Amino acid sequence: MKLRAFATTLFAALIACASATVDHDKIEPIPQPEPVTISEKAAIKFKPQLSTSNIACVFSCPMENGEYQDLVMWEQLTDAARAALNNGDSFGKAEVPFSDEHFEDHLAEAWPL
Repeated sequence: MKLRAFATTLFAALIACASATVDHDKIEPIPQPEPVTISEKAAIKFKPQLSTSNIACVFSCPMENGEYQDLVMWEQLTDAARAALNNGDSFGKAEVPFSDEHFEDHLAEAWPL
């Protein structure tokens, strides 16, 4: 009986989330500091996009002035987040591009010619 109630509640919540709408005029970017380091300047070149499963096209997400929202900078992460991303044991054999050990190499490969 509890499983049926849980399933019904979950289904109702999913339907409510799927039918929710957002007024695009209400979306505002998060203020970001001016870029100083190489990684911060590289992050600015990233152009984020917004897409949903309910819409067949992809929307670019510029701010009102035409600029794009910056990514979270390495220096803005907490000490715990930086330690977790630098811990090779957290990701197995994967070369995590955020780790100090691999970041410069990955950045050099991604840098435009």
